[in-house]
Amino acid sequence: MYYNSAICSKYEHDVIRLRLMQGTNCTSFCHCATLATHADETVTYYWARQNCGPGTQFDSSIGVSNHIGAFVCEGNIALAYLITTT
Repeated sequence: MYYNSAICSKYEHDVIRLRLMQGTNCTSFCHCATLATHADETVTYYWARQNCGPGTQFDSSIGVSNHIGAFVCEGNIALAYLITTT
């Protein structure tokens, strides 16, 4: 689970960057952001809560807020719809 202001790692900042915020029905996500750069050039990162705009939810399969109905958020795991034509 990711909390607003919890510490994240350099790896999470550089590679993962965004994560669905648990328990929000896909309406919020966390962004690993820079908290501070220290005198010894080390950096501290933290999870900052972001809310999706009206009519959108966080689609973890593409890492952005997406229109409701374009994917399914089940148990806080976003699943993209597969559209097929015959």
